[in-house]
Amino acid sequence: MPTAARVVAAICIAFVAWVVSGLVKQAMPETPNFGLFVPLSVAVALACGWTILGRRADRGRLGLANAIGVGLSAMAMTVFWVLLICALEESFRTAMSRGYHDPMKVIYALYPIGTRLGSALLDTTILVWLGFGGAISGLLAHLAGEKWPGR
Repeated sequence: MPTAARVVAAICIAFVAWVVSGLVKQAMPETPNFGLFVPLSVAVALACGWTILGRRADRGRLGLANAIGVGLSAMAMTVFWVLLICALEESFRTAMSRGYHDPMKVIYALYPIGTRLGSALLDTTILVWLGFGGAISGLLAHLAGEKWPGR
């Protein structure tokens, strides 16, 4: 059921994911084609904001400290799922071009690919956006749930 907290949480986390996606594209100039990276990041962020942050901030009973923690958790889960999906896509693309001779090597390649993609997130600007964006998203979702409680 859509509530104000879920809508605010989804929009805030998606906005931060959109900004961070642009920063990641700037941090990785050696990758010329990002394909559907930005829409994928925004879609995953909408889902994580709606389910993780929005569900917990629904009636505004989190408290400010817990709202910040849940916002950071939602942002961390967004980063995890986007990294996993991008690593799966790259590993599958390499497997389809016959880059691996064993099906298990596709699974084993997920960790090095995810580590390489995740190393782009260690830029200070990206970390600040992820940290403060998650915290502010949690606070805004909590305040929306407090002002307009669902059900």
